[in-house]
Amino acid sequence: MKSPDRIMNGWQLVCFSGLSAPLAMVGFAVVSFVPTFYAIDMGLGLAVVGAVFMFGRFFDVFTDPLIGALSDRTGGRLGPRVPWMLFSFPGVLLFAWLLLSPPDDISPVYLFCVVSGYLLCVTAFDVPYSSIGLEISPNVHERSVLAGTKAFFQILGALVASLVPVIIGAQMGVSLGTLALIFVIAMPIAMAAFLIWTPKRTHKTVQTHPSLWGAWRNCLRQGAFRKLMIAFFAVQAANAMTVGLLVLFVTHVLQAKALVGQMFLMLLLATAFFVPVWTLLSKKIGKRRTWMSAILICAVVLVASYMVGAGDALLMQAICVGLGACMTCDAVMPTSMLADIVAQDEADSGHSRAASYLALKNAASKMAFVAPMGVAFPILGMAGFDKSGASAAETVGVLLFFFAGLPCVLRAAVAAYLWRKLEDQTVAAPAT
Repeated sequence: MKSPDRIMNGWQLVCFSGLSAPLAMVGFAVVSFVPTFYAIDMGLGLAVVGAVFMFGRFFDVFTDPLIGALSDRTGGRLGPRVPWMLFSFPGVLLFAWLLLSPPDDISPVYLFCVVSGYLLCVTAFDVPYSSIGLEISPNVHERSVLAGTKAFFQILGALVASLVPVIIGAQMGVSLGTLALIFVIAMPIAMAAFLIWTPKRTHKTVQTHPSLWGAWRNCLRQGAFRKLMIAFFAVQAANAMTVGLLVLFVTHVLQAKALVGQMFLMLLLATAFFVPVWTLLSKKIGKRRTWMSAILICAVVLVASYMVGAGDALLMQAICVGLGACMTCDAVMPTSMLADIVAQDEADSGHSRAASYLALKNAASKMAFVAPMGVAFPILGMAGFDKSGASAAETVGVLLFFFAGLPCVLRAAVAAYLWRKLEDQTVAAPAT
């Protein structure tokens, strides 16, 4: 059957996708800069900050599918998604500002309340927003264009977050405050453009809904999906440790705190540049082998981290480029492999469970964030990393272990697991 015509022009694509840029800007800062800022600069300690963010991520894992299910059941003339976005929008602005621009004297209670509020409001906003991107277009190719355009603006937002510390060249608190100001200006503009120019979609009311647990149980019965999630979770945990500890690594091993933003910039530029490289390679050797190649290359790059010393900026830049290049594949290939599994499941069962599969994948990705927050940060705190820093060989060795050593071990194990346990899916999506 011929696919329907595309419904969005270039301007409408920009207005829809542009909303993801300010969200990604704050999201990148929260993952990369905020934990270390509160732990070291604000003096709360690594163990406390790790525990707060670990709880927040555990909480987020449950709210994500819950809000998605409630969004599916929401009625009204605005459809099932937009009311959630409008309701959560003020909270997103408020808690992002409080998180990125805190007062001088704060307590762990402040961090706990602000992190919890931010994660809840962002989930309530982003899950409905991302769902619109999945369902708005009836055209098969336009869905890919939407996903690609949205990914471009996400990278753009992350680049802004990494550039601000480089341009300002000031303390991290000033950089985060600048990001907060940019966010509260850009977000309402992007929201207005989204509401005005994004095409409206009439949502069909569904009278019966399968239970959430029933849908997840059916997904987890799929052997290929279980294997993919095991590999994906391990690699994401490895990446979370490396990225989450990059600020500490640049500060205490490279001993160049002023270069933190520059290193993140190198990582993100490589991320954007290597998207087509891995996509083309997967056509030649398959998705599984492409992902395995990236996993092993990244392990080699991480080993080079043990050669970094004070002032080795060029070597550190090369490492960040290698990390960014490989982490791109860690994002693209599992998602593409999941799409193949969904198509196979739909061909076998006669109906799609794409949303349930995606919810479980998102949960695995968010749980991986617990690795640096719940494991590495507390141990580093006990090893002596505090506001004044730590330079003893044994404490730096602990940092190197979590930044590079343990991620290398995880990656080697995943590469072997992929080789033995997982095969590429070749089924095409059922015709509609």
